Amino acid sequence: MLPQMEPLRSCPCANLTAISLAARSVLALALAMPILVDAGCKAKEAPSERPKKAERERGIDVVLSPAALAAAGLTVTRSVSERRGSSVTVAGMVDFSPSHVARVGPSLSGRVGQVLVSPGQEIRKGHVVATVDGVAVGRARGDWSSARSRLDMALTESAREEKMFAAGASSERSLQAARTEKRLADAELRAADARLATFGVRGSDGAVSSTVPLVSPIAGVVLEVKARVGQPVGATDTLVVVGETSEVWLIVDVYERDLSKVQVGDDVRVTAIAFPDNEIRGRVDDVENFVDPDCRVMRARIVLPNLDGKLKPGMSATARVLGASQDGDGGALDVIIVPRGAIQVVDGAPFVFVEQGQGKFEMRAVERGQELGTNVQILRGLLPGEPVVSKGSLILKSQLLRAQMGLSD
Repeated sequence: MLPQMEPLRSCPCANLTAISLAARSVLALALAMPILVDAGCKAKEAPSERPKKAERERGIDVVLSPAALAAAGLTVTRSVSERRGSSVTVAGMVDFSPSHVARVGPSLSGRVGQVLVSPGQEIRKGHVVATVDGVAVGRARGDWSSARSRLDMALTESAREEKMFAAGASSERSLQAARTEKRLADAELRAADARLATFGVRGSDGAVSSTVPLVSPIAGVVLEVKARVGQPVGATDTLVVVGETSEVWLIVDVYERDLSKVQVGDDVRVTAIAFPDNEIRGRVDDVENFVDPDCRVMRARIVLPNLDGKLKPGMSATARVLGASQDGDGGALDVIIVPRGAIQVVDGAPFVFVEQGQGKFEMRAVERGQELGTNVQILRGLLPGEPVVSKGSLILKSQLLRAQMGLSD
């Protein structure tokens, strides 16, 4: 409110002049008010203005610097397309392939003389793994010596009879008897030689030893040594186990209701209980043609590569047998497969991080199917061959969530 002005009583002109000055003051104040208000508004608005951030590259949700990328230790795996259809999970036990294992033991009773190998040792075919001293060897040596002496005598007698018969001093009957004795002695020596050959006690120089060497019939690795020096052993004992484990079998039980899902030649994905993150690919090699009447199961044999030797006989493992894949019309059905570690969940929905360049990743929503051992089916959202982060995807998820929280501050 403007101050009231006291009226001038003296001069009318002075009154007009005072009024004029007062009006000018009011007008100047009125004209100045919008300017002050506008300046005040602009002063208030100025602090709220912030510089705009650079727009995010289209299709890129997470960007890591070279240093951050190296520290993250990410593993990128390309998605693969596999035929899928009926599948069944079975359990079983790892076993040797019969043609790749040898159980070495004596062929006679006796006592262990020497143990010449240790577990883990690589040996060649024919390598001596232990020796056994046995009473039967001494008996066989005695039989051989007796047969040798008898043959020597028969040879001498036969030669003498030949000379006497030629001179007319001996009968044909005596000559035939000498020849018969020679043949019998020769047959007896052959039998004694065969027994010694069975024991393996004859040396390269023909000498006969009293110690029986036990040799490995295959090349491989010594898996087990049961022999102890001085230990009494028999013909049914196994003293050393030698195996070549580059290929092993997995013997599984297939329930009767699943028999139609397991066929010879089917692909198999195997996970050993001891190594849950290591999936091994194999194939069904044989399926028995009869069902166990008590357990209602049928055994199937799966052949597995084992070049690293991780699978040991006796280990338990589970196998997913992948049957022929068909869609609703009977045609082949392909499914995208990614490692289980590639899946992350954000707000209850599954996502994967797809690499789009060095240190650049796109978070992509997918529809997941069933788990296949260490892998997961992707029904929608991915194409075959796309690079997805299979290890360390949690780091990218954390980075993304931090960026979103920063935008919302």
